[in-house]
Formats: sequence, C-alpha cells, structure tokens
Amino acid sequence: MKWKILLIEDTEDLGEMICDILAMEGFEIIWAKDGRMGIDFFHTQKPDLIITDMIMPVLSGLEAIKYIRAEAASSIPIIILSARSSPEDQKSGLDAGASLYLRKPCSNSLLVESVWKLLPSG
Repeated sequence: MKWKILLIEDTEDLGEMICDILAMEGFEIIWAKDGRMGIDFFHTQKPDLIITDMIMPVLSGLEAIKYIRAEAASSIPIIILSARSSPEDQKSGLDAGASLYLRKPCSNSLLVESVWKLLPSG
C-alpha cells in the first residue's frame, strides 16, 4: 500500500523540498499551497496523513485543522510544521487537533520518522 500524504505549505522552496523527501520514502504526495486548497484536497484525495504550516494565505493551518476535525476526521494524523514555536502556538495547534507539532527548520530524518510513527502501521 502506498501511503498518501497531504502537504499544506505556501512556501514554494520548502514545499518542493518536503515533497522530494517524502517521495523518496515512497509516499504519494498531494501539495496544497493554502489552507482552502488543503481542505478541498482533503475531501477529494482522502489522504492518510496531513502536514500543514500554520501561517498561510486564504486560510491558516489552524483553521484548516479545525475544519478537518469538525468533518469527523478525528483519526487522521496531522503534523504541524511551523516556524512559530512559542508554547502558546504549540498549545493552540495541539488543542485544535494536531497530532504533533514540529518546528521549522526540521531535520529530514525527524520529519520522516514522525510521519512513519503516526501512520496506522507505525
């Protein structure tokens, strides 16, 4: 089975890098460049895991998480990957329904390890 990951990230260079890293691990990657597009892809692509930034245009990662959780998708793992790293930011992300909060910059190995850990077989 090929795991499908939805990446919601508005920074072009970082998004490309994350897509490359995860594709090398054998994941299928769907990349949304804002929270609204992420929600649309969530509905149409049915990902196994979501990685989202916090601060984005159109709809923030936090708003996207709240929307996805309200859609009865409580079991899908969600990783926040954000440069915002205050305890308040982390708490608000986890309270919104994120499974894990990682701070940018994040090592490739930590990101890959975190994804594998949160997938159902992990």
